[in-house]
Amino acid sequence: MKTLVKLIIPITTLIIGFASCKKDKKTETTEPPANNPPANERKYHLVIDNGAQSLEIGKTVNLQAHLVNTNGANVNVSGITWSSNIGGVSGSNFSFNSDTTGIISASVNYEGFTYTASVPISVVPVKNVQLFAVLPSAIIWDLNSGTIQLETVFVGNTTPNYSFSSNNNSIASVSSTGLVTFNAVGNTVINVTSTINGQTETVSIPVMVVGQPQIPLPVTRITLTPKYGELFKGENLQLTAKAFNSSGTDVTSTVTFSYSVVQKEESDGENVVPISVSSTGLVNALATGDAYVRVMANGVMGQAEISVIPDTAIIVNPFMVNLGGIDPFTGQMNPTSANFSASTYKINRTAYKAGNANYLTQIPNPTNLSWSLPTTGIPQIDNLFNVATLSNTSNTSATATAINGKVGSTFVIASSGVYAGAAAILVLP
Repeated sequence: MKTLVKLIIPITTLIIGFASCKKDKKTETTEPPANNPPANERKYHLVIDNGAQSLEIGKTVNLQAHLVNTNGANVNVSGITWSSNIGGVSGSNFSFNSDTTGIISASVNYEGFTYTASVPISVVPVKNVQLFAVLPSAIIWDLNSGTIQLETVFVGNTTPNYSFSSNNNSIASVSSTGLVTFNAVGNTVINVTSTINGQTETVSIPVMVVGQPQIPLPVTRITLTPKYGELFKGENLQLTAKAFNSSGTDVTSTVTFSYSVVQKEESDGENVVPISVSSTGLVNALATGDAYVRVMANGVMGQAEISVIPDTAIIVNPFMVNLGGIDPFTGQMNPTSANFSASTYKINRTAYKAGNANYLTQIPNPTNLSWSLPTTGIPQIDNLFNVATLSNTSNTSATATAINGKVGSTFVIASSGVYAGAAAILVLP
């Protein structure tokens, strides 16, 4: 399997809230079965340890869950079964080979009662071929916990345009600037569409709005502030955790938080944990990469996503080309080949964080810069990209040529170590 290099575009996610044991129309009946105890005798709440997930195509995550009793103590149980409305579940493992959104659900029978929980899942393209990112990329949120501002992330020398929409405004609505409002318990999807140098792409964010658990718990929700973070190597970020009980009362002063780091699956296969976190929630950026910070209290989890981004960007021009066929805009026959160039830029940290458009300074290209087309090692996915070839590669440029008889889209990638840039290719009939 050919290794893939992560783009400077930070593909980060925000995971917030907790896995709910709410009634789910797909997995739980309105009334408990006759052989189950009545609702007021329920003693446990099922929590999915993995939380909301953003998973790269072809990667596999091991699913885990536990019960929490009314005292807030963990109860580890066997016999948990898993399912998903987008497939990809085999035993306690989940993987999927196309980008999509959906729900993962857990169910377990314990002491005569069936407990269920669900979390949203987002399966995203490999990092090399995403044009932009949205923070968060998967959301669990309590109905009465306020709004969330979506953040679009793009590193380049152009200014994208974005639009926002919801598949179900009655559950979660979104403003023209990306402010999400949660209106009712349920599941929906927020869509963010960008136009970058004429190339349009949509990122879909699964949203789960939850209510209160069916049993009183000492802690039902944990939040982390800030909800997500982007750091350069050597920087740090202080996270602040708060805990709330079944009545929505802040009980932070009565609990002890336990922090941990969970590394995300990386395309390049490197096993470098990019951050550390102290017992008080201070995050230190150690290396380029993405990871979750998880905080536990009384069996309930809060989670945030941290991305340590490179301080160097490679930008490929032109950003998008059409090869073969008739151009739908000009009516002229497209060429079958196109030349691409790569330029390397140093990112000014202060200007980038301040939102200053002039945060890139051009520097010489790395001597080991190389060109490639995206591969994952998964035939079903790689065949989709097999529409062009590369030639005449050098430290600064490459030529892409459409394969005769092929139709589809792919990307040309210029990379050096952890730095990479990409441009889109559309091969027309």
